[in-house]
Amino acid sequence: MIEKQTRRGLLKGLAAGTVAGAALSRTAAAAPAPAAPARPKPTGPAPAAWTDPKTGRRIVRLSPDGGGGKLYFYKNSFTPEGDLMVMSSPAGITTVNLKTYARRTLVADPAADLLFTARTSRTVYYSVSDPGEAQPMDRPRTIFAIPADGGSARRIGRIPAGQINAANADDTLMLGFVAYGSKPLQPGVRDPKNRRFDQAEYAATGPDGKPLNFARAKGVRMLERWAARYPMEIFTFDLRTGERKVIHKTNEWIGHTQFSPTDPQRIIFSHEGPWHRVDRMWTMRSDGSDLRKLHDRTINFEIFGHEWFGADGKEVFYDLQTPRGQVFWVASVNLETGTRVWRRVRRNDWSVHFNRSPDGTLYAGDGGDEEMVAHAPDGKWLVLLKPEPVPDGDPDSDKPDLVTIEVMRSLRLVDMSAHDYRLEPNVTFTPDGRGLIFCSNMHGLNHVYMVDITGADWPLQAAH
Repeated sequence: MIEKQTRRGLLKGLAAGTVAGAALSRTAAAAPAPAAPARPKPTGPAPAAWTDPKTGRRIVRLSPDGGGGKLYFYKNSFTPEGDLMVMSSPAGITTVNLKTYARRTLVADPAADLLFTARTSRTVYYSVSDPGEAQPMDRPRTIFAIPADGGSARRIGRIPAGQINAANADDTLMLGFVAYGSKPLQPGVRDPKNRRFDQAEYAATGPDGKPLNFARAKGVRMLERWAARYPMEIFTFDLRTGERKVIHKTNEWIGHTQFSPTDPQRIIFSHEGPWHRVDRMWTMRSDGSDLRKLHDRTINFEIFGHEWFGADGKEVFYDLQTPRGQVFWVASVNLETGTRVWRRVRRNDWSVHFNRSPDGTLYAGDGGDEEMVAHAPDGKWLVLLKPEPVPDGDPDSDKPDLVTIEVMRSLRLVDMSAHDYRLEPNVTFTPDGRGLIFCSNMHGLNHVYMVDITGADWPLQAAH
């Protein structure tokens, strides 16, 4: 347990920028960036479709006029056939046909919390928390399943507290986690459905009593939560029997629990908190065995996270920075062979989240503003990324246990300059690989959009 005096020192240092400042360049370690110019107030509903004037890309709105939100970037939101996507909306849960853009309210209940879609059937899972004053994760939840094409919902089971985050490859197990006694990351903002940006709207003051910008305030709250050391559990929930089984206990802050899309027993999860202070990435089997780290830090202030499985389930991909805020990579590790590849990303292409196309040939990023870890001067873009090998003059000398380096060429797809990055875009490829789906508030309300990525004309613009 961290002593109170030590925790106070850590919080003070982070708020003042000194925890990160020693490892950042002059531009990255500068005082909080000035507030972005106010966006013009929207005068009507978000456009149904438009062509981005700066990139020439066609973009369509998938969510209804009243707004909508998509699932987190690694969560499955498509039917196995790839024709329907599910999203949250003010009415409850909505489906959209990715070919015709026809929408349908599937669950007409604003209290319905969309979980994900099944891997093996046209089924949508959601939960409803019991009413109460506590955070939704601290209340009992009932889990439901409903056909994606409409019909009656059926009750799957019930958990006493926590969050369900994934279903396994054969749809026999769900995966969740729970914290006992934890407090909200941002006091005073309890229910996510009451948050403007679908996450805690972090606020904190520095040692001088002045408000910190969003990024630094979030850092303060994350450090507080990490230092608290609440007891946590990872559990499975059997869809056939309703059995809840605890498979891992810890006082580390746990998050990002994921099942492999192909191996019904393989799990990855993260130790949450300030990335430079945690061994973030872990894997294990669904019975809790084969627990091991997926990345070992080799330099001070190295950070890594926002991990996800590739479509074949063999590799785990993640954001890697060596050190934080200076050199940027989309890295991967093969769970079977241990092979590692680091793909160099330019500062302006660093993104809150990256993702990979279903066929494994392309990557995408959803950008970030100047207050974020990359401090990118021109980073508010949705980008397509193409990995290319570095010329190797003597491949026979290569050693399989060493890291292979590639570089990412980038293509800008969507101008995100009017987007407020307190809402994470959570970029996701469509199942056919022809589009990218993201969330944005660029037109006022939170909406879900899709940009066409076919016919990419790659510029000679690579990481350096």
